[in-house]
Amino acid sequence: MRSNFHRDLTRLLSLAAMMVLLMPLQAQKDSGGKKEPQFYQGDGSEVLMWRLFYHDNFSGAAVKLRQLSMDSLPDEVNLRLIKDSSEFCFPMRNIRTSPYGWRALFNRAHRGVDILLRTGDPIHACFPGVVRIARTMGGYGNVVVIRHENGLETVYGHMSKILVKPRQIVKAGDVIGLGGSTGNSTGPHLHFEVRFQYEPFDPEWLLDFSNYTLRTRRLHLDKTYFGITIPKGNKPPVFKADKSIIKERPTRQQPREVYHTATKDDTLELIAMQHSTTVAELKRLNPDLKKVKAGMKVRVR
Repeated sequence: MRSNFHRDLTRLLSLAAMMVLLMPLQAQKDSGGKKEPQFYQGDGSEVLMWRLFYHDNFSGAAVKLRQLSMDSLPDEVNLRLIKDSSEFCFPMRNIRTSPYGWRALFNRAHRGVDILLRTGDPIHACFPGVVRIARTMGGYGNVVVIRHENGLETVYGHMSKILVKPRQIVKAGDVIGLGGSTGNSTGPHLHFEVRFQYEPFDPEWLLDFSNYTLRTRRLHLDKTYFGITIPKGNKPPVFKADKSIIKERPTRQQPREVYHTATKDDTLELIAMQHSTTVAELKRLNPDLKKVKAGMKVRVR
């Protein structure tokens, strides 16, 4: 009797152990082997660049949430685009069929570039970030807007299918949707925009269509790069990408110290923004710094 009890108990324990081992495999099978998406839970106030440029506004109501005057934009800003090559992916490797600028044929501005594709082609997130919009929206058709930590937003329009959700965290290269011709579109293509504080600028300051690479790891913007004006006479508007490119310098064996001369309106946050760093890093480099004063030399590198 006792031996039968022990035998049955051993069988039950073995069965339970087998079920525990099989549970992860079953869960993976049920999910198709796909990783569950991660979602952003904050309001943006904990991200330095978001707090400066957007505060806690993460609404999905529109691509352009508010109308900004040129006076409200920074005179100039230096943005770090990527730390390494894993943080960039060309959204769609194909020819550019329509540039940024004024469209004389339609007598209106074109605030992005159009990239040729076939319906169903995968579209990739250009940089890591958080999805702000993922839905059908007017002329954009099925559109995804991704906000990036440096304050830029990228826009992907006319898709046949959206594969991400609002507040989903994405990495560079993640497939966010499939190409299509939804919204105001004359045929299958990707309408791609880059915006800063909701204002568009020429995406070719970032994207090099000759070899499908990123032009630079750092981007310099000032107010002259925003806005599209109607050309005068027969002269087309000129949008030169090279103006905004900060050429990469060879890495030094011994890093050179770099200092910022503070003005009366400077704060640590503004200095950090201008030099693509953080307040915590400024405090580490300037341990005796208590308050920023005009004329003060603040180490930024």
